[in-house]
Amino acid sequence: MLTDKRPWLMAMLLVVLGAGGYVALDRSGVVDGVDGGSDGPVGITIPEEPTTRGSDEPMTTRVSVENSGTRVSVAVHTGERPWSEKLAVTLNGERIVLRRGEPAPDGSCRPEVRAVRSSLLTRLTYDRACVPDRDDETSARSGTVRASVRVDGGERVRARAALSERPNVVMIMVDDMRTDELRWMPNVRKLIGKQGVTFTNGFSGFPLCCPARASVLSGQLPHNHGVWSHQPPWGFSSFEDASTFPVWLQQSGYTTTYLGKYLNGYGREPRPGNNTGTSTQYVPPGWDRWLGSVDGGMPPGHPDDGGTYRFYDTTLNDNGFGYLPLQGEYQSRAYARLTGETLEELSGQDDPFFSYVSFTAPHHGGPRESDDPEGIVTPARPKSLWGAFDDVITEAPGADWDDPDRSDKPKILRRDLSEATLRKVLAATRQRAEALTVVDESVGRIIGTLRRTGELDDTMVLFTSDNGYFQGEQGRPQGKILPYEPSLRVPVLMRGPGIPRDEVRTDPFLSVDYASTFADLADVDPTTSVDGRSLLDVARLGDESDGDTWSRVVLTETQPTRAVQAATAAVDPVGSQTDDMLLAKISGLRTGRYLYTEHQPEPGDAKPGILVELYDVLEDPEQYDNLAIDPEYADLVDELSGVLAKARTCVGSECTEQLLPANLR
Repeated sequence: MLTDKRPWLMAMLLVVLGAGGYVALDRSGVVDGVDGGSDGPVGITIPEEPTTRGSDEPMTTRVSVENSGTRVSVAVHTGERPWSEKLAVTLNGERIVLRRGEPAPDGSCRPEVRAVRSSLLTRLTYDRACVPDRDDETSARSGTVRASVRVDGGERVRARAALSERPNVVMIMVDDMRTDELRWMPNVRKLIGKQGVTFTNGFSGFPLCCPARASVLSGQLPHNHGVWSHQPPWGFSSFEDASTFPVWLQQSGYTTTYLGKYLNGYGREPRPGNNTGTSTQYVPPGWDRWLGSVDGGMPPGHPDDGGTYRFYDTTLNDNGFGYLPLQGEYQSRAYARLTGETLEELSGQDDPFFSYVSFTAPHHGGPRESDDPEGIVTPARPKSLWGAFDDVITEAPGADWDDPDRSDKPKILRRDLSEATLRKVLAATRQRAEALTVVDESVGRIIGTLRRTGELDDTMVLFTSDNGYFQGEQGRPQGKILPYEPSLRVPVLMRGPGIPRDEVRTDPFLSVDYASTFADLADVDPTTSVDGRSLLDVARLGDESDGDTWSRVVLTETQPTRAVQAATAAVDPVGSQTDDMLLAKISGLRTGRYLYTEHQPEPGDAKPGILVELYDVLEDPEQYDNLAIDPEYADLVDELSGVLAKARTCVGSECTEQLLPANLR
């Protein structure tokens, strides 16, 4: 095992640039994409660098021009503060002046204007037929659009964009990954984060696989899409999938492909809206090429039987025409291979493509391995990686989490973890890192394929997770669902056309924002109401909010109480949406400074305990001190409770336009 007191330099001995354009960890450090037949453990040294080492956006005016699709847009980031008096935008010689407090000028060819007083971002969107031709014949022939912007009478800032095709998109999702686990993923950091932006406040508002993934696809909060759990009567069968972002993109001319884990219950549960049958050959709307992993639904002894959580025994639905078994091949590497083959096929075609690959790792799964700790779930991983992180990860992330007084906590947070349990959590932490190493290797190969086929410069690549995961924090050895930092937070990194390199964003990126962002990128309008926002301008230009806090309402939800779930399940075998369902057992708000939660007791619970929490996450990042029981914070609790009451029943624009009171930003 190589060691050095300066691990960021030592990493250069082990992390090298692979010939395919990806970062491969050397055989002396970690396997380079092929098992190689070694059964012994491999040592790894990872640089001890922060996962958000990029610079924040500069405090100057930035302008971007989007010149693809049926519309042309000019987005303006006004630097240190929102524009206060007037914003003058000249597009191909035609000038429009927006004045604060006055409506946008009328006219059949006036742009649609999105400008919020508290926002540093303003966007003007023009119908392409309304964009004036320039006198310059060269510009007219090339379709180049030129914009000039003056903010409150300041210096002109110019931008231009030639007419271009809409970009491709590759979305890479992992399962249950924490943000701090980016440490074990040098490819993701180097090839996506360093080449693009990292959102430091990615949140999964309902940190559970199925509800979170339904929010990603639909752009709706759980209280609107109705997927309240990963188990019947909710889960896959309860998701209305007729209008999701792949449907919108496909209808607009994108070629869409899907590979990997879908919604929990896919395969063994009936198709959406049905009460009987299975879904092993069901292809959800919107996908041209479908390779979703099925999880059950096969008759006993079926030769293609395989599962999403069987890392060496996965079966894919082959576009509704049978099955593609991956028996004997490690799932993450099989997904990298299949994604590469798909990208090779898509490269060079006239239509843009959207390719979604959804890895199961680091979610737990089989087969059970001889070094697995008892009573703790872990992912399977190639044997050549067993023990690779033993000298690197010396304690579980939550090993030093120690709230000295838990009397101010709800009952579910009052457990203590023994040293023996923490040792098991440490073993699981190491195994998760080993499984993520293979995903990171796969990301490198995907980027390498895009580069080799000439598609990389025209492709938006986004990496994220469905939710986070506990590893000892809050007295939770494992799991998610609860609205505390390790569970809520997810990595979000993005690179692609118009995205600056090596910058960070502190505005929140929510599960419901992916659909709107992809629709914006593809120049299409969602065909149903959505609760999320496009973060495309934020990614390209900078945060909407000045500083590291934000004005946006970030809602957290969980399942309703067990009594409500049971009553609803007895009435509707595929899930339903009732007034009772809208009241989650735990719902809350995450602002830039506070986490506020409200707990609903189970009916008949005579001693429900603490039901309201308030933590100052800036002063108390471990969330030890519940300020809600302090009378000095009574007014703040009342204010947050009022904001939450509106947020947990909001729909569409009510969600996107709801802003925090000024004192909560």
